[in-house]
Amino acid sequence: MNKKIAGYLCFTFLFATILMAVSKTSYAEDTMKEIKLAELHTLLENNKGKVIVLNLWATWCAPCRKEIPGFISLYKKYKDKGLEIIGIAFDENGSKVVPPFIKKLNINYPIYLSGGDIGPAYNLEAYPTTIIYNKDGCMINQHTGYVSEQELEDELGTLLKDRQK
Repeated sequence: MNKKIAGYLCFTFLFATILMAVSKTSYAEDTMKEIKLAELHTLLENNKGKVIVLNLWATWCAPCRKEIPGFISLYKKYKDKGLEIIGIAFDENGSKVVPPFIKKLNINYPIYLSGGDIGPAYNLEAYPTTIIYNKDGCMINQHTGYVSEQELEDELGTLLKDRQK
């Protein structure tokens, strides 16, 4: 009987250890990169030749959450045709709340955490704010508030066609 109890305790300890290891590493490796304005400018410059959608958002923002599936769909459809989507999250505890949010929604485009100087540089007044850059890197439109997938696709379609010329 002592061997049975010892075996049970050993199994329980091993199971608990594995469970703790898995739960500790699940999001610990999903470190988010904070981006400052200068780095964003470099990122935009490095993506010249592509149409860029810059989305400024937060996980707690209902309109932001509503439009993210559209971004996922558009990125899947047009990333090989010259579209780049860049998300910048403005959550206060971003490094804790954004990685599980990305994982839950299966976001397929790059997401960064705001380094603090991006909001003021873009005169950010509300979430979401979506900024569109043409292939030459010029800001051509800024949407404040929710933008439907269809509205964005219509706008991007024109820009992506221009890219082919």
